[in-house]
Amino acid sequence: MNPFLSLIIVTYNSQDFIAECLRSVERARAKVKDMGRDEGQEVETIVVDNASTDRTVEIVKQFGWVHLICNRKNLGFAAGINRGAREARGEWLLLLNPDCVVEENAFAELHKFVQTCDPQIAVIGLQLLNPDGTLQPSGRKFPKVWEFVLALLGFHRWAETRWFEGRDFTQVQEVDEVSGAALAIRRKVFEQVGGMDESFFLFFEELDLCRRVKNAGWKTVYLPSAKVKHHWGASVKRFPEVARKSQRQSAIRYFKKHHGSIASILVAIAFALRDIVHRLFAPIGQRR
Repeated sequence: MNPFLSLIIVTYNSQDFIAECLRSVERARAKVKDMGRDEGQEVETIVVDNASTDRTVEIVKQFGWVHLICNRKNLGFAAGINRGAREARGEWLLLLNPDCVVEENAFAELHKFVQTCDPQIAVIGLQLLNPDGTLQPSGRKFPKVWEFVLALLGFHRWAETRWFEGRDFTQVQEVDEVSGAALAIRRKVFEQVGGMDESFFLFFEELDLCRRVKNAGWKTVYLPSAKVKHHWGASVKRFPEVARKSQRQSAIRYFKKHHGSIASILVAIAFALRDIVHRLFAPIGQRR
């Protein structure tokens, strides 16, 4: 019997938080077992390491129940997820960031929900919390080109108000897209839409995935009862230049793919204008 859930965690130099993440996963798996089910048949965990140069692999190997896949080079997040998905046996895949801490009841709540939910639901976003327990919003509308451009030009709070308009974070609710930090998807739908687009090295890959899922006629929902604490940005803060470059490239690619060439040009111009403003108003020592 295959497990109902396959976790896929992609790591790159994640030694500072991967142990805490996996310990929380272990507790959540044990909670499923306490419900009277065979732990090994219910949840499997796959870690795909993108050629870390720190102690990440050494730490992961301490958790004997984890299936570890080591890439010889950093293939990016999307490619790492696809590599893990090819090894997964679960009916559902759960994409989980290594800077996440899963609450004890999260897998049990997810299991309970998928047993009775609308069969057209293909993507489920778990509720994200900040480390202090406050809400970290997830589950929004697809961003329009002009909204994203204005967000880049300094109107981000206004844009977020539009993207999260009508949201009730205490209720199960259908949304356009959810954060890839803790995103569950039916494996058959993941395969149907072609998995992750590996041309996205980092950022926008889950937005692109949710868009293709919706275009294929499936639904995405937000599930507040399954909770995950997320150290937002911890995975990329140590590599700010790589993150900025990847964000720009992925945003331009996303809008070109789903909105056309003119949209991608507008987004590229907005990034350029933002950079000019930052350089003009940055302290003298940072203008390099």
